[in-house]
Amino acid sequence: MEINTTRTITEKEGYEAMLHTLHYYWQLTDSNDLTDILSGGEYLADGKPADSAFYEYWLEAIEKVRKDGPLYKQLK
Repeated sequence: MEINTTRTITEKEGYEAMLHTLHYYWQLTDSNDLTDILSGGEYLADGKPADSAFYEYWLEAIEKVRKDGPLYKQLK
């Protein structure tokens, strides 16, 4: 899997996507171990993600933020 770097997101969308990704990973694994979570973000020598599924979680999270908005809604 190649990483497509032509699309951009805002800082807020990036932050929200991170929250969605971490929440989803936690739901799947029930792991609170930060090393488990961060190991999914490593790269292989050819520049591809070491864990392609984790990268897919990230892409899904970006789309979720764009479609549904923040994971934690702002209080009015």
